[in-house]
Amino acid sequence: MLQAGRGLLFSAGYRPRGEQKHVAVIEFIRQRHHFNAQMLFHFDKMRKKRHIAVYEMTNLISEDEAKHALKVANEFIKEVRQEIK
Repeated sequence: MLQAGRGLLFSAGYRPRGEQKHVAVIEFIRQRHHFNAQMLFHFDKMRKKRHIAVYEMTNLISEDEAKHALKVANEFIKEVRQEIK
């Protein structure tokens, strides 16, 4: 989702700056596109969990949560493709 969101941001001619680049991607999408609010909620939640899993703690994400994340990510990528077209 992050990479697809970055692609959408880049396709609009923007580049995130500073330390909060991942937050900037979500905020850009929230303000400039009409994505489902629930999907963006999950995107931000996964972003926070990713940060914890990468930088702080392991074994934080359950198998069920990972499966749900993949489902939401696939839906998000479909919407990004529609937006870029």
